[in-house]
Amino acid sequence: MMRVVSTGSERASADPSRGDVGAAAVPTAPGAAARSDRIRMRIVDLGARMARQPHLNAIRDGVVGALPLILLGSLFLLLAQPPWPGVARFLPPADALKAAWRACAGAVSLYACAACSIALARRREVDITAAVTTSLAVFLVAQHPQALATATGAAGPLAIPFSVLGAAGLFPAFAAAILSVETLSLFAKRKWGIALSGGAPDVVVRSFAALLPSATCVVSVWIVVHLFGFDLAQGLAALCAPLLSASDALPALLAIVLIDSCLWMIGIHGLSVLAAVRPLWLAALAENMQAIAAGGEPHHLATQEFFVWFVWQGGSGATLGLAFALLFARSKQLKLVGRTGLVPALFNINEPLLFGTPVVLNATLALPFIVAPILMTCTTWAAMHSGLVSLPIAEVVWTLPAPIGAFLSTGGDQRALLLQAGNLVIACALWWPFVRRYDRALVAAEESAGARA
Repeated sequence: MMRVVSTGSERASADPSRGDVGAAAVPTAPGAAARSDRIRMRIVDLGARMARQPHLNAIRDGVVGALPLILLGSLFLLLAQPPWPGVARFLPPADALKAAWRACAGAVSLYACAACSIALARRREVDITAAVTTSLAVFLVAQHPQALATATGAAGPLAIPFSVLGAAGLFPAFAAAILSVETLSLFAKRKWGIALSGGAPDVVVRSFAALLPSATCVVSVWIVVHLFGFDLAQGLAALCAPLLSASDALPALLAIVLIDSCLWMIGIHGLSVLAAVRPLWLAALAENMQAIAAGGEPHHLATQEFFVWFVWQGGSGATLGLAFALLFARSKQLKLVGRTGLVPALFNINEPLLFGTPVVLNATLALPFIVAPILMTCTTWAAMHSGLVSLPIAEVVWTLPAPIGAFLSTGGDQRALLLQAGNLVIACALWWPFVRRYDRALVAAEESAGARA
């Protein structure tokens, strides 16, 4: 969902509640204001087009659709390797818990493929059942079965490795879903298919209508992979691997928080435009979980948990620091926003602060809103990259209070709490002087309005 906050001609007058304090003393040239509005509207239009892009939306919905099972799998993984080893005596065996993890998070590509195909099928108005079954068949036929090892070491029967159903198969899964649904849509528009008449049941009519496009998809991929020998799934995964590695670099992390903050400043929900990075976050987290389950070490920083629990505390712009600063405000407006916005901010919901203070389109508060997440990204990256704090290994519900989310997402690392507290201090220190300046301006405006009344 995208929010766009429009401005009218009243911008020419000073309005403290919009961050225009002192604007009347320094009038803006009409030409410069018009250029600024044109640039802003172009950015808004670009963001709107990206948010409406059907394939990006379908991939985003595929990620979101798989999250419940990722959350459940994370719980089983945390129980298999509890933060306090003594707790393991009261829990089922670790192997039994990991079996549940494999069925949930370990097969995330299957669930993401199904969810992505459902979302795109609804947009293309094609049969959802045919879309899901065809997508899964295309995804599975694109895999290369491997021989299972027997107890004697001899080659056993062929089987699809479970590993390709996890993080390694996410991007091939999305590709399979898009290919299948678009083929079904093309055949439906051109009326290519088997049409039954004579009062056959609707479910039979739809099944026969989907037979030709489904067969086209599955047989085409089978020919390319198993007859011509092109490994499409591994090839696509290899193409996306550099993106996954590059997303862990500090410049990439800084670019994400900078884009998110700048978009919010003009009234656009940042993550609605940054939906394309969600598959990378999910793939990184799934690989970390696989590494932990196999007894190894995680390698990826760039997960949603990195941002939610350590950078965007209270929401985009690290607005939990803003919420605490507003507790000491003297103006009526900020007192009210502070009282109503603190509790939602504790649970990472910051719309009351963004639109009530307001932060959106408020030049007075732009600097801390942009700079605080940048500094917190640097400290978090340094702490995790150096090994001082564990990397995220579990998906946690984003509406939990920040300390709980940070502790659980890092597998119970107590140092994560110290990092989070340090980042919160940075956010509060950055927000404080700007909120105080803004508050004094609002108090002066309220006193002036009271004197005129």
